Amino acid sequence: MNECERIEQSLGRWLDGELSAAESEVVRAHVSGCARCGAAQKTFEKLERVIGNVLVAAAPRIEFASFWRDLERRMHDRPPWHKELGERVHAWFAAPRTAWVIPALIVVVLAVFSYDSYFPFWRSRSNLATVESIDAYGRSVAILREDESKTTVIWLYQNQEGDDEAAEETPQPGPAF
Repeated sequence: MNECERIEQSLGRWLDGELSAAESEVVRAHVSGCARCGAAQKTFEKLERVIGNVLVAAAPRIEFASFWRDLERRMHDRPPWHKELGERVHAWFAAPRTAWVIPALIVVVLAVFSYDSYFPFWRSRSNLATVESIDAYGRSVAILREDESKTTVIWLYQNQEGDDEAAEETPQPGPAF
């Protein structure tokens, strides 16, 4: 953006006295030396005079009493409860405030599904059993537990081939497990 474009954007605020003293001096100095910006200033001033003349001429014919009555009535009237509620909900779900909703919702869903032991109706059924323990050599005893039906099976078995693989080892006195 060149200097003239920047000055033209500030010209209306300069004519209305809205610029600081330093900015106002920069605009005044540029307008006095630039033909293009000087013409833009004259156009703004002419527009301001025409609008002012129209408003001054039309103001006596405008009925302001009804305007003030309607404004006062609107200030004192309360909107219906459903409109107030709608406005509050809309304001609450405005974009900056909803930034926390998605992460919080994800945390809640993960927490609910991670505690499925508290909600057994959510649990899926399975026919899996787990081996709790096997004796020291893994040859003669196994304990299996199935959690859903709370069943525990102690399985004692014997080597089918008749070989005694543990014969080479000396048996320990007492229980094997």
